[in-house]
Amino acid sequence: MPAPRDTAVIVRAARLYYEQGRSQTEVAHELGLSRSNVSRILTQARDRGIVEIAIHDPEGPPRRDEAMEAALRAAFSLREAHVVSAPRTTAMKAVARQGAAALAERAAHVGGIGVSWGQTVQNVIAQLDALQLRPTPRVLPLVGGHSALDQFDSGDSVLRVLASRLGARPETLYAPAVLESATTAATLRSESSIGKVLAAAAQVELALVGIGSVGLHSSPHIVSLMNLSEAERAAFEAQDPVGDVCGRFVDAHGVPLGAPTDQRVLAVTFSELLRIPEVVGVAAGAEKAPGVRGVLRSGAIDTVIVDAELAREILARA
Repeated sequence: MPAPRDTAVIVRAARLYYEQGRSQTEVAHELGLSRSNVSRILTQARDRGIVEIAIHDPEGPPRRDEAMEAALRAAFSLREAHVVSAPRTTAMKAVARQGAAALAERAAHVGGIGVSWGQTVQNVIAQLDALQLRPTPRVLPLVGGHSALDQFDSGDSVLRVLASRLGARPETLYAPAVLESATTAATLRSESSIGKVLAAAAQVELALVGIGSVGLHSSPHIVSLMNLSEAERAAFEAQDPVGDVCGRFVDAHGVPLGAPTDQRVLAVTFSELLRIPEVVGVAAGAEKAPGVRGVLRSGAIDTVIVDAELAREILARA
């Protein structure tokens, strides 16, 4: 084997192997060395820094835009902002992966985690690796259930999948999130089995929530489920709703809306959401900017995770 000072031989072997794609046997024949010596030379090339190997994992952490993160924090008094740079076609996946990383980082340090619904939340949970925490946090629903809004293709709910990834048991809320009657919603909330779960959900230390925008994705479905009369629909629209979180709507200034929609939702209240120590909000897609901006102005979100195009649109009118 060449002495450590014989750099020329090491460089020649490295070029043949790494740049020209020769096998170690071919390099050995070219240099008149044994194959075992070539293997040791290539190891020495790495050890001496002659060869540096960089692995670019396409599934690795998304690239983040620190300037827009700082701008979002300043504009909306956020604790943290994560802005991931990704093409429009992969923005949802990038946000989901960043959300899963943030959730995994926090999960071991809290006693209770609450989760809402929606496509982005579902994607975050799908990207979360199994953690098997000990002790396991309580996993609670922030809203009631609805198969059209909180289920994977497998039929498992977001709540159950999250609990499974954390090695925990979910505390299920056996009631719909949206009702056609304010009276029915109040009656269900007064049931001890439902009231206790919602009360516990209001006490979690960490919440993962999707942020909706009126007229897009799940937001119009929520309103449709309420079966509002023409007069009620007119009263709702007169309040200029722009966004929603946990089924509760806000206007462009971040002010939570009241009747007729607020009384038809079975979920933690807006004031309860504000008292949770950390609420992580996730959203993807520039078209959601009006809704996300309104929800951020409400003060309900402590940490937001969005794609760069959405962040740019939010800041354009912040």
